Amino acid sequence: MPKAYELPAPGEPFDPEVFKLGQPCKRDHIHADGLTLRKRNGGQCIICSRIDSLERQQRLRQDPEYNRKRAAYVAEKRKREGRPSRAKRSEEWHALRRLHAAINRTGKCPSVAQLVYQQQLDYWRDHPSDRLAAIRAQAKHRARWRHMTDTAYRLYHRAKSKARKVVLRGGTHIHLSPIQLWRRWCDFDHSCAYCGASGDLEVEHVVPISKGGEHHLGNIVPACHRCNSSKRSRDAWSWYKAQPFYEDWRWHNIESILNKSKPMTKQINLFAS
Repeated sequence: MPKAYELPAPGEPFDPEVFKLGQPCKRDHIHADGLTLRKRNGGQCIICSRIDSLERQQRLRQDPEYNRKRAAYVAEKRKREGRPSRAKRSEEWHALRRLHAAINRTGKCPSVAQLVYQQQLDYWRDHPSDRLAAIRAQAKHRARWRHMTDTAYRLYHRAKSKARKVVLRGGTHIHLSPIQLWRRWCDFDHSCAYCGASGDLEVEHVVPISKGGEHHLGNIVPACHRCNSSKRSRDAWSWYKAQPFYEDWRWHNIESILNKSKPMTKQINLFAS
């Protein structure tokens, strides 16, 4: 008898990948601790399955018609339950079964996505210029998407553009991080410092860059596009005083927030008396 089919004696250790301990069987075969040794696949008692196999072999030796009777019983059961015999299946079904068996024998096959990706890598290895162009296109797409969805990212790049403008005009600029700009927007409750409108806000320099205004938190407030384009390079106090939406408490709020930032360089007088 092959080694793989030898049954462990009661109380002896067993291979846990092949056997397991379970509830007592109908014949009460106990292996250890009041439990029966069962097959891991299927859960049958290993001794009961051996006894049943021997009984079937004995019946076959005593009754040669047993196999024919059993085949007739299986055919009648399939006919009653509507399950067709495998021998009567189409050739396409058998070909598909053979194909599945061949695939299983080869092991895990790569997916379609993995095959396409590997083909793309092979192409890029032979055409490095096309790979570089694809990487640049992806980076441009990601930057554009982030600019549309990330408010802090969009705000940082707008402030960076303003800082570049100050440098070109020979003014003073101080690097501002996205966190600093985001906190300044929080100071104004993410609304326009002048009219209170919300939405997509722009970086507004209270003292215009063209008149010596510096790029610093002491000179920056959030503003809507309408207020920013209307003010342009005019004096903030005189322009705001003439607007129909002017409110004293908003102007005092701008003054108090900007004065807390303590500009590092001397500017023009921000506010008229």
